[in-house]
Amino acid sequence: AAEDYRRIWADEGERVIRAMEQATGLEFPEKQVAVEIYEGPSFSGRGSLPMRLRASYPFEIKKGTLVHEMGHRMNGQLRRRPKELDEHRLLFLFLYDLWTQLYGKEFADKEVAFERTLKGLYDYDAAWTWALAMTPQQRAAMFADVVKSNRR
Repeated sequence: AAEDYRRIWADEGERVIRAMEQATGLEFPEKQVAVEIYEGPSFSGRGSLPMRLRASYPFEIKKGTLVHEMGHRMNGQLRRRPKELDEHRLLFLFLYDLWTQLYGKEFADKEVAFERTLKGLYDYDAAWTWALAMTPQQRAAMFADVVKSNRR
């Protein structure tokens, strides 16, 4: 599992970060990210806490999960946001479009379908329904407003 994640990052990490920076208008805040591969819920980490990635996911889900968790790390620099934008709703303003840009619409749709099945820690289904009810332009504009409010 660790080798799968290493291979994904070696092959695609630079492209993922460039695309994420382009999609968000932000600069990725870190040069290195500590990661643990284990059997449990994936977690982006923060500060000195390492990112944790689930070992047992199929390869394609590992790709989507890695981009998802890196997106949380990117968004960690956005301290001000409307109350209705929790961590995932903020992320989902660009994640679907980022997955589509990186890997295509079919991949993005499969990732959303997978995340909708995740239960217990968060209502991913409701957050994806909320985000995908908007057009890509509406999501991008809402995210840009959050970025702008953090630059004041």
